[in-house]
Amino acid sequence: MALLSRARGMALAGATAFAVVIPVSPMVAAPAASAVPAAGIAAPTSAVAAVAAADRKKKTSRQVRARKVMRTGAALKGVPYRYGGSTPRGFDCSGFTSYVLRKNGVSVPRTATAQMYKAKRISRAKAKRGDLVFFRSGSRAYHVGIYAGKNRVLHSPRPGQRVHTARIWTSNVTFGRVLH
Repeated sequence: MALLSRARGMALAGATAFAVVIPVSPMVAAPAASAVPAAGIAAPTSAVAAVAAADRKKKTSRQVRARKVMRTGAALKGVPYRYGGSTPRGFDCSGFTSYVLRKNGVSVPRTATAQMYKAKRISRAKAKRGDLVFFRSGSRAYHVGIYAGKNRVLHSPRPGQRVHTARIWTSNVTFGRVLH
């Protein structure tokens, strides 16, 4: 409309002008939309893609850390149980989990119960390799290990035994996630 008016004004003043009027849809001519999409309109594809990429990166990062945790723990198979132990000379259950996690950049408290309260509680169905398995008696954990998948736990079990992987022997367990 503005071009057409200017062309008419020039023609009236004696100037020769050619005006080409291109029809423009109201959507293109409208001012920029606000950041909040109107009801019923999906968010821009680039924003959705950015969120999806961030989720993939987060998931991938957690998977990489979980693999490293499992590798670190598996390398310690055969280390003897030692009450209060938290070094490769000997581990008790929570000393083993805290050592393995610390070697992978995750700080957790020293005891099984304290680790249970620090971890984000997750369901058995959502448990993944690298999560913690807490064996419970009431509101406290009497044992902790690293979930190895397929209903198995990597742990330092008791005096006279060594770090190994075993089947989870009870249903009275809680799963917790410390790898994010």
